[in-house]
Amino acid sequence: MSGRFISTHSVVLSLPMRISKLPERGGSIHAATATSLPAGGFTTLCAAAKLGVPTATASPLGTGPNSFMVRQLLAEAGVKILIPELVGDIGVAIQLIEDDGSMTSIVTTGVESEPSRESLDQLDLHDGDLVHISGSDLVSEMSAEVLVGWAENLPKGITLVVSASPSVAQVPASVWLRILRRADIISRNIREAGTLSDILGGYEPGMSLQDATREDAVIVRRLGVMGCEVFLKETGKKISLPAYESNTVDTAGVGDTHIATMCAALLLGHDHVEAARMANAAAAITIAHESALPVPTWGQIDAVMKNGDVTH
Repeated sequence: MSGRFISTHSVVLSLPMRISKLPERGGSIHAATATSLPAGGFTTLCAAAKLGVPTATASPLGTGPNSFMVRQLLAEAGVKILIPELVGDIGVAIQLIEDDGSMTSIVTTGVESEPSRESLDQLDLHDGDLVHISGSDLVSEMSAEVLVGWAENLPKGITLVVSASPSVAQVPASVWLRILRRADIISRNIREAGTLSDILGGYEPGMSLQDATREDAVIVRRLGVMGCEVFLKETGKKISLPAYESNTVDTAGVGDTHIATMCAALLLGHDHVEAARMANAAAAITIAHESALPVPTWGQIDAVMKNGDVTH
């Protein structure tokens, strides 16, 4: 193993609501609610830790009851907390999950939106560590300046993984350009890929993601039921990896699980293509049950890769 998985992806408390369809504007619809669960960066952290890599969060938690619960759950999962607590509590995400498993979320912010550059600069990073930053934490101007400024100054021996997130359109082009220039790996789904392309092209006509990234960047596009694509910019190779057969129950946290599994596999010595293949298997497991929890184990991932599908 070459290093640790360190994520600044913020943790929020989720309140999932299962609905038949999104209501029309001004309308109302009844929903079935489940028990509130930690989400966002929590899924990413737990998924990486479950796969046996040293895992830590560099996102703020607060002094409130939700943060207290998350702190306990992270400790049980084997995740270290690297950042001092702040007065207050984490935000809440209302997740609207339709019958086909698609999810729409509404998020309120809390202490996770107040990262400290001083605290991040004091982290003891080592060659081989992998840092993950989510686009969801770049929406706030203050948070973006702290995280991007820190990312730009990461040592060369640190791998930076950037995920676009569903909030991709709320992040200014200037912010994307700064962090993409440093990113080693970029992961986004189909919708996020299209939106990010529009943002870059709107900033400078003709600019693509390839133009905005470093020469040796690895660009991953998650394609849902079609699997994912891995573009190795240095060699110009684009590899398509099919999805593993599964039933879509809930898409919440699937992207987070895919990213965490890919990162864990890289830290365990697998190449980018094999890591993405393993991530496809983990995503197939996650999408087949309600909530992103529990996260997949290596045994489950290996079984899906061997069988070609998710067996229930």
